[in-house]
Amino acid sequence: MIMKFDIRKLWQYKYLSYKLKKECLKNKTLQDLNEDEKEKICIEATKKTRKITWIVIIIYIPVMCFFIFGFVGNYKYIDNVFVKWFKGIYESVFPFFTGEIDWGSAWYEKRGTVLTIFLKLLPAFIIQASPLFIAIIIIANRNLKKEINFILKKQ
Repeated sequence: MIMKFDIRKLWQYKYLSYKLKKECLKNKTLQDLNEDEKEKICIEATKKTRKITWIVIIIYIPVMCFFIFGFVGNYKYIDNVFVKWFKGIYESVFPFFTGEIDWGSAWYEKRGTVLTIFLKLLPAFIIQASPLFIAIIIIANRNLKKEINFILKKQ
């Protein structure tokens, strides 16, 4: 079952519409376009960005796994400061999952434990996810420029 979704609610569409508004301030021809044409530009650029994003994700996951297992998990780099810090982040949440630290019985205690785990893992998540988001934003900008150039050449 394929779910239909509104592409206008995606963060990529919102980012591209923001970038298009900035481009409209710079370019007189883009200012003359009506809102439907601007929306069409954003939708087409978002669709292309989403397709390429899946390819980037498929490539990115093995690369990050190689980074984790090849660099962080390698005994040669055990004295590296970054590797010690990175391993320490993951090792700091192990007691929560092994049962050494009680999650509590009330719902607010469990929520607090989940929040603690999230806050401890946040630096590692930022390090691992930021290259992916940077790549997606670069692809989105490129696709937006292509769509703008296509529309400008058509006129």
